[in-house]
Amino acid sequence: MDDVQSLGVIYINHNFATESEARQALNEETDAQGATYYHVILMREPGSNGNMHASADIYR
Repeated sequence: MDDVQSLGVIYINHNFATESEARQALNEETDAQGATYYHVILMREPGSNGNMHASADIYR
C-alpha cells in the first residue's frame, strides 16, 4: 500500500432507504473526486428522519 495516496474525507447526508444506497452514493462521490478506493468511517441513521449519514476516507 505504499503507492496509495489519501485524498481526504467525503461526507454523504441524504435520504436513503437502505445501506446499499448509501454505499452506492459513496462509490459515486469517490469516483467524482478522482479516487479509486474508499474506507467507510461512519454510517448511521440519526433519529427517525430517514437521513443516512456516511463518511469515508478516499484514496487514489
